[in-house]
Amino acid sequence: MTAADTDGRPLCFVHIPKTGGSTLRWILDRQYQSCMYLIPQWFHGDHTTPSVAAGQCRGAPAVIGAHRPLDASWPQGLALARVRDPLRRVLSHVAHIRAEPQAWLPDARGALPSSLADWMDRKPLALFDNNQVRYLSGAVEFDGMPLTRTMEESDLEKALQAARSRVLVAPMEAFDEALLDWRHRLRWSPPYYRRVNVRRRGSSPIPERDTQAVASWNRLDRILCEEVGVIFRQRLAELEQESGRSMQEQLATFRESNSGLAARAGILWHTFGRGVRHPVRAGRMVIRSARQRLGG
Repeated sequence: MTAADTDGRPLCFVHIPKTGGSTLRWILDRQYQSCMYLIPQWFHGDHTTPSVAAGQCRGAPAVIGAHRPLDASWPQGLALARVRDPLRRVLSHVAHIRAEPQAWLPDARGALPSSLADWMDRKPLALFDNNQVRYLSGAVEFDGMPLTRTMEESDLEKALQAARSRVLVAPMEAFDEALLDWRHRLRWSPPYYRRVNVRRRGSSPIPERDTQAVASWNRLDRILCEEVGVIFRQRLAELEQESGRSMQEQLATFRESNSGLAARAGILWHTFGRGVRHPVRAGRMVIRSARQRLGG
């Protein structure tokens, strides 16, 4: 799959929560002239779908992204997504919910259950049950929605089919390698970046009962991540062959350039430009980043 596969249609960014998507969103905004991102969560009054939102623009956006499973409401065409180790992803998502419950749960009142295992047993949310398979299979329930149907092998197969066809999926753990792969296939300029919306890790150990519960509930996500790893390594092998350079060499060059003055200047200028265009959003991001760095 290459840039030619978009065929004039928007590139879709399927933002699975807690997979480094905020940073990728920033990178996409820098790579393309028009990048539309749908902010509302599933429980907000605005239920605009990606295709409807794109159709309302004067000109079709080059990229459209959202926290939304890859269902029929997306434009047909090439898509990007990241997956992450299921245990780390769920724990990160739960930590985010505890810090900002109203951003994920419409009826969040009072203290949330202290035990994750008890929470999963008593009032399970869709995000507990293979949420990455949910996103790539186009499931109806996702994120903070109450869970009524668990994912099955057939859903995993749909997700894998998407990963083998229209979606360029990459592991979050191979962040820079994915950028090099996407740059090669989508003809990007150097995708220099700084990480955004990164939370400090908590120092408290996770109870063994909680980790076992998460692992049990996310068996299909684990298989998905393993299969995505195989597909991704095949793409990297193709990149090495077509470029004539080893991945180790390409990573070293990219990381050195990404930390250089020219990259920093470009990032700063783009960040300033975004702040001018979207002052309220920029202010919120500054406040959020400050809180995250301070552990608040």
